[in-house]
Amino acid sequence: MKKILLTIIAAAISLSLSAQTIQRTEWGFSSKRTAHFVEHGCYHATIGKGEIEFVGKKATLTVGNKKKTYPAAEGTRKGDYWLMSVPVQNIKAGTAVDLWFPFIAEPADNSYPFAFEYLDGKQWKPVIATADKKGVNCYSSQSDKWPNFLWHTIRLENDIKSGNLLIRLRQCDKGATKSSLYGSGSSTAPKVIILGDKKPKDVTRVLFIGNSYTYYNNYPMMLKEIAWHEGHELECGYYTHGGYTMKQHLADHVSRQAVERGGYDYAFLQDQSLHSLRIGTSVDKNVVGEMGKMVAKIKEHSPKAKCIIELTWGRRDGNNTIKGKKLADLVEGYPHFFSDYATNQNIMTKNTTAMAQKLGVGLSPVGIAWQIVRRERPEIELYVKDGSHPSYAGSYLAAAVGYLTLFKEPFKADTPVRLKPEVAKYLRSVAERVVLKGEN
Repeated sequence: MKKILLTIIAAAISLSLSAQTIQRTEWGFSSKRTAHFVEHGCYHATIGKGEIEFVGKKATLTVGNKKKTYPAAEGTRKGDYWLMSVPVQNIKAGTAVDLWFPFIAEPADNSYPFAFEYLDGKQWKPVIATADKKGVNCYSSQSDKWPNFLWHTIRLENDIKSGNLLIRLRQCDKGATKSSLYGSGSSTAPKVIILGDKKPKDVTRVLFIGNSYTYYNNYPMMLKEIAWHEGHELECGYYTHGGYTMKQHLADHVSRQAVERGGYDYAFLQDQSLHSLRIGTSVDKNVVGEMGKMVAKIKEHSPKAKCIIELTWGRRDGNNTIKGKKLADLVEGYPHFFSDYATNQNIMTKNTTAMAQKLGVGLSPVGIAWQIVRRERPEIELYVKDGSHPSYAGSYLAAAVGYLTLFKEPFKADTPVRLKPEVAKYLRSVAERVVLKGEN
């Protein structure tokens, strides 16, 4: 039997997961290691690190795309599977584990059945409880570029004193001939997070539709962690695509699939990051109308869902950071919109707030909180180098605002994060001031 091995790296300090000694532990692909493996062959993980394997009788290694940034297996057959093996110790029975597993199966003209499973004691169990007799509980997307995002929480019924936490994605149909794990970057790659043994008091179903501002640092996963430690469990649907507007999401069948699953209580909608600047101008492109169509689409499949528009942040220097002619009409027609950060942010805040009011939906006022942090604590860097996308602190602030927008209650717990405790506490306090007290 042929095995294809990849390493996965820890985003925490330790190389093993322990519910007793580590408060927050995340494992994910390293895109550089993945590319190295694809180019140079089998890369064996050292002892103490986790592994990703593909187990198949006739499968051969190939690449996921032209950039060679994620692993794929070609010539796959029914019964073949991807296997994630994560070293753990002292994981108690009752511990909840969050699993994030994006994948693609080809040819992409069909949705292929898979079994998403984990080993609990000596028994393979379905991650998604709605499995049929063959174990089928999920399907690939009808795309050769964008994955189906499997994102679910399991609760172990047995202790793992020392050994490996095993998760697998098993092919249940002979029709698929290629399988890929979408690991092009740290935000989209497979992850395993130990949540702990708390038992949340309720369950809320939330959909996230957006672009890179949503998937950077996996902000929805941060929001889910915050909610967990505050006593709420989130079951999440998710689809993002870099640079997408609501019009593009409406035209994308993978995005529509996420919406059409239905049953959501809330839906966070994040439009292209500068799109709100168009509202009311000669280059408007029906921004409010397209958002309204998305709201209607969500309501069609989730009648009780409350839609929430993400009020995002302006560019760090107010300038347009998008290359090419995509925003040329806006930049050339309204150059004063890009004179500085404050102008950028103020127009976005005014237009996005008015859009939410017109459509009768909620607003997650991240941009307002962002502006306060920049004014009060400029040493906290909310951006990455491009002056547009969020740093880890920026995504945590967005998650804190999102949590309060959902639950309207002050924070009670200190969610474990990769920030200094004082910084995380301050960001939470700003989120409370904005969402709960209406500060701007």
